[in-house]
Amino acid sequence: MKTFFGILLFVAVFILVGFGMHLATYKKPGLFIWSISDGAVVESKLKPEPKLVPRSQQPAPQIEMSEIESDSLAQSQGTATSEPPRSATALDYETIDLDSSATGSDGTTDANPAEISLFDGKELGKWQITQYGGEGDVFITEEGDLEFGFGAILTGVHWSEETPRKTNYEISLEAMKLDGTDFFCALTFPVGENHASFLIGGWGGGVVGISSVDDLDASENETMQIEGFKDDVWHKVRVKVTDDKIEAWIDDKKMVDLVTTDRKISLRPGDIELSVPLGICSFQTRAKYRNIVWKNLP
Repeated sequence: MKTFFGILLFVAVFILVGFGMHLATYKKPGLFIWSISDGAVVESKLKPEPKLVPRSQQPAPQIEMSEIESDSLAQSQGTATSEPPRSATALDYETIDLDSSATGSDGTTDANPAEISLFDGKELGKWQITQYGGEGDVFITEEGDLEFGFGAILTGVHWSEETPRKTNYEISLEAMKLDGTDFFCALTFPVGENHASFLIGGWGGGVVGISSVDDLDASENETMQIEGFKDDVWHKVRVKVTDDKIEAWIDDKKMVDLVTTDRKISLRPGDIELSVPLGICSFQTRAKYRNIVWKNLP
């Protein structure tokens, strides 16, 4: 009899928690991420996704070669301009020189790696929604931010092509936690022939670090730090990968300074492996992102 009432109590608590989470997230009755519509159980949606178009229906991005050639000519002749380096989304890496250099105002030539915008705030481009199973909505807001809805597990996107480089580069973005109690940003990136993730707000909302180092998660290796993150606050995230180091910053604070020589760098086994070669995801947390930029280093 005690076992029966124990099971009954567990089911009741489970239903109440699921109902409360659905009501708080979707502002209507339901259970976790499901609701009833026209007599059928369906996955709840935060809002429609009018801006997302299947890649098969998306027009191919057009890049004017005349502009690229004129920029390259100006650089080769040492012409300084007041405009920032030209950026593009959904880039064709075979037609754009990502290792180009620019001439400074003092007449010397410095390595000035191209900064490449990977998200234009209008369409996903070469990002694809990652099919983790149970993921939440992925859509672009009216403000041009990439937003992830509350999922049963991971929700995210990944780059559908090879990255420009596997080392000697930086990637940066801005991330904001909207609601949830786990990581609102796991940035997966290449480290040579391997990959790693920079987790922000994991293990209950406070752990920051690299997964994995010598098969140890971010909560277990020397990169682990504890930080507090408030909802509705933008944070600048930057990761730098060189031949012998991984460095990472949140806003102006350096969080990771890891020498990778003779260390095993890998992903935590599981769904996060679907984020390669470059991915962004959250865990049971609503979040949004903007200003995703790749930058090659000399």
